[in-house]
Amino acid sequence: MHDEPDTGRRHAETPWADEQTRQHLQVLVEGVATLAGFAQSSLTLRRDGQFEVVAAAGVEDGFVGTQVPAASIENELRDADEWGVWRFVPHDRASVEALSYSHIPDVTPLEGEDAWHPLDLLAAPLHDDQGRLRGLLSVDIPDDGRLPSPEKMKVLTKYAGLARTLVLLALEREDLSEQVRMATEARAIVRQALGEPTLELVLAACRSAVVSCFDAVGMWLTAFNPDGLGTTTTSYAVGDTYDAPPFAEIDDVVVRLARRYWADQYVAPFSRDSLDQPGLARDDAERLLGFLDRIGLGAVLFVPLGVGRECVGFLVLTRVSDARRWTDIEIDAARDIGRDLGLAVGKARQLELERAVADRLRKLDSYRVEVVNTMGHELRNPLFSMSANLELLDTSGLDDDGRRSVAAATRGATRMRAVIDDMLTMAQVSDPHREFDPIPVDLRRVVNDVCDECHAAATAGGVTCGSDLPDEPALVPGEPEELHRLLTNLVSNAIKYTDPGGRVTVRVAAQGSSVVATVEDTGIGISPPDQEQLFREFFRSTNPAALSRPGTGLGLAIVARIVARHGGSIDIDSERGRGTTATLTLPAHVEGVIAGPAPAS
Repeated sequence: MHDEPDTGRRHAETPWADEQTRQHLQVLVEGVATLAGFAQSSLTLRRDGQFEVVAAAGVEDGFVGTQVPAASIENELRDADEWGVWRFVPHDRASVEALSYSHIPDVTPLEGEDAWHPLDLLAAPLHDDQGRLRGLLSVDIPDDGRLPSPEKMKVLTKYAGLARTLVLLALEREDLSEQVRMATEARAIVRQALGEPTLELVLAACRSAVVSCFDAVGMWLTAFNPDGLGTTTTSYAVGDTYDAPPFAEIDDVVVRLARRYWADQYVAPFSRDSLDQPGLARDDAERLLGFLDRIGLGAVLFVPLGVGRECVGFLVLTRVSDARRWTDIEIDAARDIGRDLGLAVGKARQLELERAVADRLRKLDSYRVEVVNTMGHELRNPLFSMSANLELLDTSGLDDDGRRSVAAATRGATRMRAVIDDMLTMAQVSDPHREFDPIPVDLRRVVNDVCDECHAAATAGGVTCGSDLPDEPALVPGEPEELHRLLTNLVSNAIKYTDPGGRVTVRVAAQGSSVVATVEDTGIGISPPDQEQLFREFFRSTNPAALSRPGTGLGLAIVARIVARHGGSIDIDSERGRGTTATLTLPAHVEGVIAGPAPAS
């Protein structure tokens, strides 16, 4: 067959999505061969610069699927004689290029001017409604060996019309199937991209796929700012060949339309042929059209974005020409993507607000640390002077009232010093800018030092303080001074709230990838309501027995901050009148691993 070259390239299976369509095309070519009196017939369709055989009759197996460059067939048809809807190229006009792609039947031509030659071509070009060549119906080797008679041409003309109808229907089905596939793929890509932490990353992950799936040349997305004032626009074009257009000049129109269309769940296909859109005045439509003309676009698909009832922005998919209309499938898919991207915009806005709040809190925390540091240091100097003068004061010449006053002043200065020290420590461990440079610390050594320091206070209170430590080192990554302060606060608290005759026990043990330290006492205990607020700054218990014992209310708040800096946790198990157990869990030191800074709390 002259117009059906054998290039050696075959498809493993028919390209059609459904078997019924393939059968219809096969019946068509077989009918042409039988009723028009030809030994061979075939149907060839254009696909991406190639013509491909999709159905054939009277040829060897494997012929279906062969391909030839579109330019070769177009050149051959250009020089053909017009026989109604058919085109005839006699053998003496066959081009060298066409022959190089041709499959020549092994037939000896008859004598006479009307004899059929093996290199003759008879084919009906099949055009769509826009005049584009979409396929070719060809016949070869007439049964009588002669050029077709007028009667045969009538049959061939009838089949050419039928072939065009079936081919356009088949192509429409194929395009529909491809659109469904691409739209489904686009939705899947967008939903997968929603896992990205920011809207910019969501768009970067899916924009190319979305533009490709909708056969667009670009897109832009406009998100409304959380305060409702102004918009933020991100644009993308294939190749990024042009500067971002001045979108702000049409915002007054499209922002209003976006809010209305989100409420109506309407997606607008806008072009010169589709100016009439809900809520769009004619003057505004002409203005939008002029804007598109200036930036070289012929058609857009306007998609509102939202979450719940709130419109949060809009997406615009763009095409250079309005020759191909936006299909219902594309519009439905775009509506779904608009909902997904609306969620992304809402999430990005929420994260932006959370980051702003977190940044404000960090600034407030830094300011608080600065104020506390300043106040602490300013108070230390006069307090030191007052304490020094009290120590130098000769009380031997004072009466009992005078000595009691000096003693009270000395106790007050001591308590004030404790408050200032706790405030400065609290500011230090709360400073978000303070570096955390951990080293391996053996908790056994820390516990021994703490118990030694607290021994005097325990003895004065009639409390027994002991420890139960492992034989092997219990290493944790941390800062020695902070860990010492942490355990000192826990043990001193336990001693303070334990009545005479009671006991405080500190235990350390390795548990898998953690080191656990417990401080257990037989003291007055803590009520459930108090336990909920125990680590809050300046909290004081509601228990009268606890309130009678002095404290700053910062000790356990400092403990909580140090624990957080070391990536650990602390739990309290207590009951009024039955004592308290504080359980501290810290990550164990791993040889060769350098711990990074824990996030500031």
